[in-house]
Amino acid sequence: MIEESLATGYAQALFEVAEKRGGAEDIEKDLDGIKDLLGTNKKFRDILYHPSITRTEKKEIIGKIIAPQCSSKWVKNLLFILVDKRREKALDFLPDVFKGVARQIKGVVSVKVQTVFPLTESRLDKLKGNLEKMTKKTVELETEINKEIIGGMIIRIENKIIDGSVVNHLKNLKKNLLKTALA
Repeated sequence: MIEESLATGYAQALFEVAEKRGGAEDIEKDLDGIKDLLGTNKKFRDILYHPSITRTEKKEIIGKIIAPQCSSKWVKNLLFILVDKRREKALDFLPDVFKGVARQIKGVVSVKVQTVFPLTESRLDKLKGNLEKMTKKTVELETEINKEIIGGMIIRIENKIIDGSVVNHLKNLKKNLLKTALA
């Protein structure tokens, strides 16, 4: 989507400013507040995104409703820039994209692990250490129980999947057996 790719550029610029001048936490908090407002207040969302409402009117509304709530002047400035360029819909993606950009620049990666049974603390620590060696990044581990995989684990690192589940091994075994039976 165009708005999402635009949000990435704005998020990177916003993070670079925050890194040089401080305040990344404030920016993240402000963006989360805007996301909540857009998610819960349909009337505000409709006004902000409506094409026939002038830029001046939108800026006045932002100045009255959002700007007093923002602790970061960079977020306020960005909101006005988005209105000037008619890219308000990028706000739908900006909070999450900003967090992703910040994590990427800081060298943090999210990893989701599915297992049949909960892993012990020592196994989680060992897995986290191995994943950090493999990715050369700081790993934030999230675990999930999935009884359907029968055994083993499925590891999702950003857009990569390492499927070491018993179900996957059985599927591969079946596929290989069918190949050799037909040959």
